[in-house]
Amino acid sequence: MTKSLLYAAAIAAGSLYASSAPASEWGCQVLLCVSGNWQATPSCHPPMYRLLAAMKRPGFSWPTCPAASSSAARKDVYADCPEGWTVGYSDVGHNCNRSKPNMCEKRENLCFNHRNGRPIFKPVTNRRDGDSCQKTISMPRPVRSKPWYVEYTDAKGFRHRAWFNLNI
Repeated sequence: MTKSLLYAAAIAAGSLYASSAPASEWGCQVLLCVSGNWQATPSCHPPMYRLLAAMKRPGFSWPTCPAASSSAARKDVYADCPEGWTVGYSDVGHNCNRSKPNMCEKRENLCFNHRNGRPIFKPVTNRRDGDSCQKTISMPRPVRSKPWYVEYTDAKGFRHRAWFNLNI
């Protein structure tokens, strides 16, 4: 969290204790709180509890902070796959619809010459699984501890992403 975000949000937010704050002021309070450790900051509890209550109501719209050009919050449960892996899906439905992108996959050449460890470049016909040496291996995709994020612009004009969770 940069100092410029703190200054911009503090100016835009005004008092963190105002319970009847206008929507944009409340959005700036929320941005300031989610950019830090809101659970451990008592002054963040009123605007965040207000947010959690509002999220349960029909027609909820995430409060934004125009002073920081903040976006509405988005949720991305899964972290990036490790380098060399691609995003995969655990299931494909009847209509070819994919499930959640909850797997990491990569193609591996499993045919090796066991004496020197080099790949075999000719088809292997005596393998139990057929002639293919290329197999897709997969693993569960890492899950984020902070699955929510808000994007905002700091005082220098740089765009940032603040990750947070809504656990009380």
